Formats: sequence, C-alpha cells, structure tokens
Amino acid sequence: MTNELWITEQLHPFYRTSLKYTEMLLDVQTEFQHLQVVQTEFFGRVMLLDGIIQLTELDNMGYHELITNIGMLAVDQPKRVLVVGGGDGGVLQQMLYHPGVEEAVICELDQGVIDAGREFFPKFNDPYADSRVEIVIRDAFYYLKENVGKFDVIVADTTDPIGAAEKLFTEEFYGLMVNALTPGGVAVSQCEQMFFNRDLIREMMINAKKLVRHPAYYYSVIPTYPGGQIGYMYMSNEPWQRGLGKAYPKELRYLNAEVHQAAFALPQFLKETLAN
Repeated sequence: MTNELWITEQLHPFYRTSLKYTEMLLDVQTEFQHLQVVQTEFFGRVMLLDGIIQLTELDNMGYHELITNIGMLAVDQPKRVLVVGGGDGGVLQQMLYHPGVEEAVICELDQGVIDAGREFFPKFNDPYADSRVEIVIRDAFYYLKENVGKFDVIVADTTDPIGAAEKLFTEEFYGLMVNALTPGGVAVSQCEQMFFNRDLIREMMINAKKLVRHPAYYYSVIPTYPGGQIGYMYMSNEPWQRGLGKAYPKELRYLNAEVHQAAFALPQFLKETLAN
C-alpha cells in the first residue's frame, strides 16, 4: 500500500532488508553520521546509523548478550571493563549485570548515539547513570594506546567495516585491544556475517592468531542483521570454555549453557575457510 512506511537497509549490493515502521522518532545528522530512531510495528524501536540497522528492541538480546557475556564469563571476577563504541548502552548494560565490575568505561566517538540511547531505549535502564561508569568521547585508537594492561574485558561493539570504521577491522586495532588487556583478559569484537564476509573473517582470524593463544569465531542469530546472523571474534590467552558452567546473570533472555557451547560450532564451509 502506498501509505505504508518502510525503512530499507542495503549494506550489500546483493541484499536488502526492509522493516515497516509507524513513526520516525529521531532523524538528525550528528558530527559523524546520520542517526535515526524509528518505531516499528513488530521489532519495537530501531536505531539506524547511516541507514544501517544497529539494534532493535526485539532482537538486540541475541547480539548484546553474546558479544558481552562470553568474555565476561571467561574471566574470573572481571573488575575493569571497556566498551569501544556501543553508545546505545546495550553492551554496557550487560557488563553491569556482573556484580564484580568496579569500573566500566565506554569509549564512544559520537555523543549523539549516547544521547539517543538514553532517550529512546529505556529498556536498557540507563546504564550511564551507574556510578561505576565513565564516559569517554574519543577515538578509541588513542584511548587504547594510553591504557595498556588496564582492562579485564574489552568489547568492541563496532559498526560495519565501511568508511572510518574500516580501521576497526585491522591487525593494528586488534593489537591495541589485546595490549590493553590484563593478563588472562578477553577482548571480543563484532566480526560480521559468515556467508557474506568470509574473507574478512579469515583475515581477522589470521590477525588474532598472531596476538593470542586462543582466538575463536562464534555467532548468534539476529533477524534484523544482514543474513539473519552476526559473528564475533574472541581473543584471549585463555580459552572461551572457561566460561562454561558458570552462573549466568538472571536478566539474560538469549544466552544459556546450550547456546554458549553451540555458538562456537561452525559450519563446515567456515571451518575450511578458517583452516586454510
């Protein structure tokens, strides 16, 4: 019908995603990017950056819980944690579910994303109001260089490797994250879609193997992300299996012991890609 409202994302030239929405809640150009928040019929509120879906109220749990808690559980009592990007607050919320956290830093380049997250996504319970949180509005490259050996867990909640974000998918950036970890710490970075980005994932695994003893790619199911799936790169000198069997935060709605184990079970084509 002509009076229907749709947002259409096209991250790849061969693939589009459309969501029906009822209201445009925010539509601004920040210093760095085009920021939108829309109210959809099925997925709840949705945040977009430069026309690309970042999260929805309905399915963000599959992303935020997996990118955050796998690393948090693999470290014994993480105290100092860092979010790179992630201004919407979803990763920060997950980190604060762990009672041992004493300091949580979020290094976000765009203050506008933080402001939009606080205003339009109250389900994240405004983690920025927590006294343990420090907000750093800065390029993470410089911040990481100045904080060597400081963090028990680092989560890079990055946008896709387009434009300025391409540098977040390099050996240099991975090296900066690993160098900023305490001994036994864990870094996890968003690492794209296994069907659409095999070459990139292979390159990131090669880089990770140069830096840590136990790199691993894992993934979760997110209906609104291209291909319905997104992956993550786990980097640590300790294996991800250290987190299995530990108690999960009671607030989780996606991650459990079965999903935790299964997330690292890779299809044969991807195993062969990473092996070669």
